[in-house]
Amino acid sequence: MQSDTYAPPPQPVKNENLFRLADALGAFSGSVGNLVGVVGKTSKEQRAKDDAAFQMHMAGQTLAQTRKDIADGKMMVTDDKIANAARQSVYGGKWAEGLAQDTDAELQTSFDWDNGNPEEFLAKKFQENIEKSGLTDPNALAAAGKAWDGYKSAVLAKQAKYRTDRVNQSNTDTAFTVISDKANEYISKGVDPAKFAENLNVVRGTLGVKGSLGVNDETLDNEFLNAASRIASTNPEYAVAMLDAEYTGRSGKTSLSSQRAYRDKVLAIKAEAAKAVGVRDDKNQQLEVDRQADSLLSQGKLDRVTDTTWYDHAGEQKTIPAETIKKEALNRYLDRSQQIATSNKETPDQTAARELRVAQQSGLDHPGMKAVVTGIAKAASVDMAQDPEAMKLVMDKVHMARWLYNTSKNTYMSYLPEGDRDFMESFMIAKDNLTGKDGRQMSDQGALEFAVRTSQPVQVDGLNFTKAQNDKIDTSVKNIATQDGWFGTSIGSGLTPWNSAAAQQRVSSIAKRLVRGGVDQDKAVTIAVDSVKRNSITYNGTLLELNNKALPDNYKPALDGIIGDWATENPGVLKDHDIGVGDITIMPIQDINRSGGRFMLTDKNTGQPLMDDKSGEPFFISLGTIRQRGENLKSTADAKSAHDISIRGAAKTHGLVPARAEDGNGTVWINPKTREAFDVTVPEPGAKPVVKKLGKRVRADRPVYEDNGFTPPNFGGANR
Repeated sequence: MQSDTYAPPPQPVKNENLFRLADALGAFSGSVGNLVGVVGKTSKEQRAKDDAAFQMHMAGQTLAQTRKDIADGKMMVTDDKIANAARQSVYGGKWAEGLAQDTDAELQTSFDWDNGNPEEFLAKKFQENIEKSGLTDPNALAAAGKAWDGYKSAVLAKQAKYRTDRVNQSNTDTAFTVISDKANEYISKGVDPAKFAENLNVVRGTLGVKGSLGVNDETLDNEFLNAASRIASTNPEYAVAMLDAEYTGRSGKTSLSSQRAYRDKVLAIKAEAAKAVGVRDDKNQQLEVDRQADSLLSQGKLDRVTDTTWYDHAGEQKTIPAETIKKEALNRYLDRSQQIATSNKETPDQTAARELRVAQQSGLDHPGMKAVVTGIAKAASVDMAQDPEAMKLVMDKVHMARWLYNTSKNTYMSYLPEGDRDFMESFMIAKDNLTGKDGRQMSDQGALEFAVRTSQPVQVDGLNFTKAQNDKIDTSVKNIATQDGWFGTSIGSGLTPWNSAAAQQRVSSIAKRLVRGGVDQDKAVTIAVDSVKRNSITYNGTLLELNNKALPDNYKPALDGIIGDWATENPGVLKDHDIGVGDITIMPIQDINRSGGRFMLTDKNTGQPLMDDKSGEPFFISLGTIRQRGENLKSTADAKSAHDISIRGAAKTHGLVPARAEDGNGTVWINPKTREAFDVTVPEPGAKPVVKKLGKRVRADRPVYEDNGFTPPNFGGANR
């Protein structure tokens, strides 16, 4: 039935909670207040928990982390549209805040405030970045735009301050640059520290409020402190001068170090300067030690160096051992040796001899040479011919060892370990005493192969060697050793029977190895005796195996002089033993064949120690004493040689020849053509010789020349 009465359709029930939530979110974010919410399914309690978690997450992130999450699509979103709208607004605001932070730094450093348009710059900056931000939600975009508008308004309101700050920073940077550059300039010119600081304070006036830059006093003070800090570790005295120098400040005369506000920084700079001075003093102390060591080395007296002790800048005691000082001095010398060789136009052998001489004078091993001659036996093998590089390596070592042997046998014995000496003995025997299959001198390769075969210890009844051969060689050597002086060059000058055991053992060992290598037994014994003579160090009947200790090459005359002096001062002991100076020899301490660098005087006939007349104790000689005596003898001999060659050279230049003086004493120089007599002298070592006429002629029956004849030696040619 149709009714004539109108009834409106039912209205939906209003959800007041929805509007209250919208108001609450509006209070949380200014951008949310105008949003129209849509009813979601999340409960009130769950929504509160989710909102709290979101807020805690955002509070724990930096702006950079938030922007990265946005760019990577890792935002904390939710299906709850109202809550999600609020979150998007937060993300948009945070993104804009992060962009503002970066832009603010750019405005303070690189933006051109004089000619640029900041509003246009900020609008463009926003458009360029929002497109690639990762924000797509309208709520986020709206919040970002609103936040950026606020930032832009704040920037435009402060643009005058930006310009001022930029100018001030530029002036500050300029002030520091001027101060630093001037400081470096004055230091490089060697300006005195006090004058240096005075000059810088003049510069201060040109930079201050009354100068060209107009930088205030506080800013200038800080830049002076910065400049002083920069040079404290390299030029400490100049840094301290900057701190202590007076200048005219706001309240009259003052200095950086006297102002309480700068006390901590001043103390820090001065502490750094003090440390730098201490380190430099330590370095100078080390340099002085090195300088003195280099000086002693050049004088041939490096072996006199002793331990050096001093206190460093921290008050700690420092000690450099004498051995370290000597080794470092020698290494420095060897480092510049090639320059010396080039300057002196030396051959390689001359360079090696010079370096070795310096090392010997210093009481040190030549590290390079010792390394070369060590490990010869280990590097050699019978199949080296198949490896040219290995062959060359071994031959380089062998050649150096032979050169060292010929140059200084004592050093050779000191540098080469026993196994390498055995190898070299076999090699030299092969080269000097044996022949190859063609009857000629054995080749290097053949000698190396022979040395490899014969330098290893012999095993009785082993390969190519029987017990009968072993016993026969021992008997033969013992028979030879029954003769007094069998080991020396003449009777009475070699080893006496009581001291012959070491030599016998050495001869037997070499002879057995040679026999195993195919040499006839009698010939092997003869060669072995000669080899041991050649490769041993002896003094007046004593065999000396010194291990790594090296006597000077002129040790025999050095010992003769030392023992002669001792015998003169101790006649009683000679009388007690019924011996003369020629019966005294030396014995290495502790072991008959090994020396720790000290020797005891003994009777060569009995081996009994000789006592000092005064103390009644055995008399000892140190290796250092022998070396020093040897060096003195060498210096004297060198001086005499230099003197003689100077005189003979001057005489030859004037056509003079030597002749005996008429009274038979000494020599005069004669012109053989005119029979005029001359005196040739050298006023002082190294000086130019002086040739002076004596104002007389030799007698008419001609002078007697040095050969007892009456014909000038080499007359018409070169003099002797």
